[in-house]
Amino acid sequence: MRHIEDNVTYQNIGTVTGGLLADLKPKDRDTALRGAQLLVKALKAEGVDVLFGYPGGANLEIFDVLREYDITCIRTEHEQGAVHAAQGYARATGKVGVCLATSGPGATNLVTGIADANSDSTPLVAITGNVPSHLLGKNAFQEVDIVGISAPVTKQNYLVKQVTQIPEVVREAFALAGGNRPGPVLIDIPKDIQQHYPRDPNGNYVEPRIPAVVEVPEPVIGGMSHNQLEEACRLIGGAERPVIYAGGGIISSDTPELLLQLAEKLQCPVTTTLMGHGAFPPDHELFLDTLGMHGAKYANVAVNEADVVLALGVRFDDRVTGNVEAFIAEGKIIHVDIDRAELNKNKTATLPVCADVALVLRQLCDSLQPRECTAWLDYLRGLKRDYPYPIPRTEGISPQEAIKMLSEMTGGDAIVSLGVGQHQMWAMQQFRAKRTRSFLSSSGFGTMGYGLPAAIGAKVACPERQVIDIDGDGSLNMTIHELATCRRFKVGVKVVVINNQWLGMVRQWQDMIYDKHRSASDMSDPSAVADGDIYPNFLKIAEGYGVTSERVDRREDLVSAFERMLENSNEPYLVDVIVEAEENVYPMIPAGGTYLDIIMNDDDLAEVSTDKQGSNV
Repeated sequence: MRHIEDNVTYQNIGTVTGGLLADLKPKDRDTALRGAQLLVKALKAEGVDVLFGYPGGANLEIFDVLREYDITCIRTEHEQGAVHAAQGYARATGKVGVCLATSGPGATNLVTGIADANSDSTPLVAITGNVPSHLLGKNAFQEVDIVGISAPVTKQNYLVKQVTQIPEVVREAFALAGGNRPGPVLIDIPKDIQQHYPRDPNGNYVEPRIPAVVEVPEPVIGGMSHNQLEEACRLIGGAERPVIYAGGGIISSDTPELLLQLAEKLQCPVTTTLMGHGAFPPDHELFLDTLGMHGAKYANVAVNEADVVLALGVRFDDRVTGNVEAFIAEGKIIHVDIDRAELNKNKTATLPVCADVALVLRQLCDSLQPRECTAWLDYLRGLKRDYPYPIPRTEGISPQEAIKMLSEMTGGDAIVSLGVGQHQMWAMQQFRAKRTRSFLSSSGFGTMGYGLPAAIGAKVACPERQVIDIDGDGSLNMTIHELATCRRFKVGVKVVVINNQWLGMVRQWQDMIYDKHRSASDMSDPSAVADGDIYPNFLKIAEGYGVTSERVDRREDLVSAFERMLENSNEPYLVDVIVEAEENVYPMIPAGGTYLDIIMNDDDLAEVSTDKQGSNV
């Protein structure tokens, strides 16, 4: 990967250095732009009109000039909230999200979100201030090597050493973040670089130009080669039991319509990953819902019993494959991904193809002949009829029915974001997202606390749409302070808490594997329970942040509570839904198991030995 040199030479101006305002000639002092202004001007040139951040000593120069270029900063309550909000903005729009933090702890507080964005291929530019250049490496106050820390979880990162580098660094960072396989890029700018003005050796101010075209060191990825296309058509054309296994690459490449066209032409069933949720119409007769550990039985059967699997923009991650050697043990695999590193990494493919999914879908749509696999489709439809996602009828409110009701009341048209845990899997099963970029989940990294700040970013990006954070009590508790951001900036996020008083997924695994030793997974407080109260009291917390809220613990009150929540899309609102405390997530394939080991209910669970379940959560 190309690195921008410390000494940047621009055509006709020679070597450019930096200096303070006093170093410039008097004629330039009224119009000259210092580093912070060059940065914000470059952000504006990338189309940035909003970012998410938190001020501190090392980035105040940047905050001071945002207003000059009409860029709004949504100041979150914590830097982790800022990076997750930037992720939500990016996931809801496909644009590059931007977050801004100070040095030291401000920068390190971004790392979890940066790693999350890296795992889920989210386009993100994180900007951090740092101590002045002469203090780097001196263990100065709030100094940290954020470039070194973030290197393993970014596509690229930059320590800006010359003010003249700024426009080119910004342009290259955005091109990398949004290009090919999207991901996070970090720009670290020492405070003196933010304060310096570019000038030539004679003291004349010379503003470095923003490059019209950046020479990004990523190859342009095309479609299948002639031979690859011919082989793909041969495999698919001869298949009797084909399946399309689609992932986040369909969302990133904006190709759900092409996916639908290909599936209908081939009469081929489609299943998606969690990252691919919303890539295919949820009510379509060819749709098999989501596969994997907590995916549908019929989806898992289909993939594993297929004779040809067309895998598009997926990673074959362990939450999908389980026992990777036994996953698609007999079928042929055509794996298409824009990132060559993903091919044959987790699962060896019959035909690995490094290509742009959009171009491949067009090639296949143009080249393949219509066909039908009637017996195969009838078999899968029978499985889908016989093994639906369970919605238990309980004395209280089941979490599945609460989420299904929310999906029906919004027509599947809302943007939903999720925390991480049982509620995330129930939402995957029951919320029928009918539009792409409407299901925002920390899928690969599993970051608790993602839901609320991601919803803030999505609502800022799409103010006209309903945005709902479906969260768990444990996950929400990690970032509930971001309700203050909702109130302060009038961000009308709705929060639905699936409150079971447990770290539910942890409790489920402890019951399965650790002989019900529920160590540290109880969210309740004994004294509160004795008084008949719920702990933590989300209603009182919401009240403290000035957000309207209510609690529901009876099924008959749920519809009216959701109606009140959805009435005004511009006002934040929290509904605390008290659900059955010990409901488990089913279906479930134990870690390291196969689709033949799938657990459908508590009775199945009782028959599964501890040895077979394993302990690899």
